[in-house]
Parts: sequence; structure tokens; C-alpha cells
Amino acid sequence: MAKLSLLFSLSVCFLLLFHAQALIRHQSQGQGKYQQCQLQNIDALEPTRKIQSEAGVTEHWDKNNEQLDCAGVSVTRYVIEAKGLLLPHCHNAPKLTYIIQ
Repeated sequence: MAKLSLLFSLSVCFLLLFHAQALIRHQSQGQGKYQQCQLQNIDALEPTRKIQSEAGVTEHWDKNNEQLDCAGVSVTRYVIEAKGLLLPHCHNAPKLTYIIQ
């Protein structure tokens, strides 16, 4: 019983170390592009594309803009009119949502 517990503990430690090593390697490979970003100032951006719908407007910013590309983000804003509805949808990336009345 003690040998099984020890074996389990060692295998969990091995998996954690392997995962941490892979994570560090992945982060160090991805930082090369972002270390080159040297923005002198940040400018307010206007949306490059607006799509009008029955319930409001969807605005997209150019993802190839230097500021957005350097930050590694893309921006979309949904302006929903009173009594309008935005249907649920899925994203395959982390998403920050904020609601203004």
C-alpha cells in the first residue's frame, strides 16, 4: 500500500514538472514577437468595420493594427439598442466582457 502511494506521488510530481517545463518552453518561444514591440505612444482607434443590424451595431477593429497586434488582442464592440437581443455565441479564446447600461 505504501509503495503504491509513493508511486502515485512520484508520478504526479513527474507530470507537474513535465507540464511546467512545456509551459516555460512554450512561453519563451512565443515572446520573440512581442519583445520586438516598442510603441512610443498609444493612440485612440476608430473601428475599421461597422455592421448595422436590427438590434444595433457590431464594430470591429483591424487586428493587424500595430498596437493591437503588439498586445496580441482583437477588439469587437456590440452596441445593442433598447429591447434588442444579442444571441449567445462561443469563442475559442479568452474573452473580456463589460456591459455599460
